[in-house]
Amino acid sequence: MFIWPFALLLAFFFQAGDVPPVAGEVFNSAEKAQLENATNIEQRIKVYTATSRRIQQTLETSVDKEDFRTVPENLTLWIALLSKSLEDIEANLKSKKKSGALIKYEIQLRKSIANTASLKIKAPVDQQDLFDSCISQAETVRRKFVAILFLH
Repeated sequence: MFIWPFALLLAFFFQAGDVPPVAGEVFNSAEKAQLENATNIEQRIKVYTATSRRIQQTLETSVDKEDFRTVPENLTLWIALLSKSLEDIEANLKSKKKSGALIKYEIQLRKSIANTASLKIKAPVDQQDLFDSCISQAETVRRKFVAILFLH
């Protein structure tokens, strides 16, 4: 009988990496730890890619379940992530060869923009402008990534 609480505690312990971020924060605890431990920009770009993918999956799940209450926050977090990552990449990517991590991030971003545009169709009318603004800002960041890739 006393094994059950112990097993439950272990289950929570092993799921700690999947703890969602606190409301209004872009990164969850596992992603923050990865960023802190990253020794170079390539590793940080990989974290940005994974975080973008996580936010997009959360957004898609919300729209599929028709739970539009969380959509504005998820769109805002996604744009905040893209802005932070662009600042970091512009300031720290000094390599003369093209960054493989940045190429993958740009591809993930391009797919996410297309997915977000398809989700917009399902969104309520009062969120259409937010979707348009978010897609526009994401496309601007993506174009800057492409410019960075071809300048190096």
